[in-house]
Amino acid sequence: MAKHVLNNSKEEFNFFLIGITCPINQYEMVSLINNCLQIDLSLNSFVELKLKKNKVFSFSLFSFFDEDLGIDYVFIPNLSNFETQSALNVINENNLFKDQVIEEQVRLLNELPKTDYLIMLKGEDVINYRFKISEQLKKRNAIIQLQNIEPSTLPSKRNLIF
Repeated sequence: MAKHVLNNSKEEFNFFLIGITCPINQYEMVSLINNCLQIDLSLNSFVELKLKKNKVFSFSLFSFFDEDLGIDYVFIPNLSNFETQSALNVINENNLFKDQVIEEQVRLLNELPKTDYLIMLKGEDVINYRFKISEQLKKRNAIIQLQNIEPSTLPSKRNLIF
C-alpha cells in the first residue's frame, strides 16, 4: 500500500497585497478609499494577535466584496489599536512611573515600518484589476507611497493569515 504524505511546508497566498504610506487616521483612510474606488469598506471585526511577550494586540479589519467584479477587499492598519495596561502590572511599585497607564502599539508586519495600511485583494479576476486599483489610489494627494508587496517574501507572513 502506497504511503501519501501531505506537503504543506510551502504556504500559498492567494491574494495581492498593497502597502500604503499615509499620515491620516484609519477611518479617514477608509473614507478616502471608499470614495476613490467607489466601494463600501466597513468595519467587519478585529484581528487579535499575540505578538509581544504574549500580549494580545488587536487590529481593525475592514472589508467589502464587490459582486460585480468578484473582488474581495480587505483593509487593515499595519499598526495595532492602542492597548492599555496598568503600569502596576509591568513596573516595580518603587518606580517613578507607578500608577501610570502604559499605551502600546505594535506593527502587524514589523519589516515594513513605513507602511501604515495594507489592502488585500482576493478574487478570480483580481489580477486584471489590481493595477487599475493602484492607479486610482496613486491619484490621491494624501497617499505618500503605494507599493505592491509579495507576501511570501515577508518574515512575518504568518500574521497575514486571518
